Formats: sequence, C-alpha cells, structure tokens
Amino acid sequence: MVKKNILKAFALAVIIMFIAGFVFPVVTSLITEHTLPYYSNGHPVKVNGRVIDSYLLAEAFNESYFFQPRPSTTNYSFNDSGSYSTSLSNKSTLNNLKENLNKFEKRNNVSESKIPYAMISASGSGVDYAVPLKGASIQVNRIAESINKLSNNTVSIKSIENFLNSTIIKDKQSNFPVLGSQYDNVVELNLAVINYMEEHNIVKKSFFN
Repeated sequence: MVKKNILKAFALAVIIMFIAGFVFPVVTSLITEHTLPYYSNGHPVKVNGRVIDSYLLAEAFNESYFFQPRPSTTNYSFNDSGSYSTSLSNKSTLNNLKENLNKFEKRNNVSESKIPYAMISASGSGVDYAVPLKGASIQVNRIAESINKLSNNTVSIKSIENFLNSTIIKDKQSNFPVLGSQYDNVVELNLAVINYMEEHNIVKKSFFN
C-alpha cells in the first residue's frame, strides 16, 4: 500500500512538472508570439525589414553626435550582465564613479552639480536603455555642436537643439504614473538622431547598412 502511494505521488509530481515546466511555457510562448510579437521578441528595432537592435538594450554609442547611455561594467556586452561586484563605499567603486564623472563632465562641458548620479553609475544590467530626462538634456549642446560640424554648418545649432529638446520631451516615459521618475530611451533618442541626419543629408541613407 505504501509503495503504491509513493508511485502515485511520484507520477503526479512528474505530470505537474511536465505541465508547469513544459506545456504551460510552450503554450503561452506560442500565444504571445502570435498575438504580441513585438513584445515577445524583445522589442526589436527594424529598418527596411531587418532587425538591427532592440529598444531594451543600450549600446556604447561612442560617436559625439549620439546620446550616451549609463556606464556599463560589462562594456555593454549582450553576453554578460551585472553591475559592480563591490559595495558603493568600496575604494575601487568610488574610483570608477569619479572616473565616469570626469569623463561625462569633460565630454559634455557641464559642471559636476548638474550631472545626475545615474549618468555616472553603472546600471544593474550593464545595458540599461533608460537615462533620466536631465541626463539626456545636458547632452544636447554637445550633440548639436557635433551634428552642426558634421553638416558643415548647413544646419544651425539652434535648429538642431530645438529638434533634440522636442524629441526628449516627446519620447519621455515614466516608470510609474504621476509620481514616477521620468526617463528617455537612449536607443529611441539615437535612432531619432540618425533619422534627422539622414533627412538633412548629413549622413547617407545607407547609414544602417
């Protein structure tokens, strides 16, 4: 009798694990892939029908005409993820923060007091796409000057700044209604920058190829 009950319990456990661990995930994945393909496939960025990126994954964006994302301890690697392996009070962590601060301050020609902490501290994932609204705004002057120079002064700095500021406001998001902090998606911002430069013949239409 005891042996029979043990076999029944084991069989029931196997069935539950099969349903919960295989059938349910497969069925829900198939449903979402057909009903919500954009979300189930990781918010892909498509250009001319080709996937070139994801709106959920920031890259280095090293060029001066791009918005900078938050620093990454993994060098924006899609194979790794994570942040500091030491506490924020650790000397090496503090040195990293100071180095990030100096780089951002020098690159964007802004005073230390105006730089949001998020723009000098590494994100938890290493590829965080969100930057605080202020973190995007204080990069506008540098980006506008770079695009103006790239255009050989055919597009004025003022008009570029107006475009960038309006894009930041238009694309802003909130992590919680009303009281949530506002942020921008750095991937969306930089795609808007590329489209702007293509429209004004600053870069070739084949930029994504």
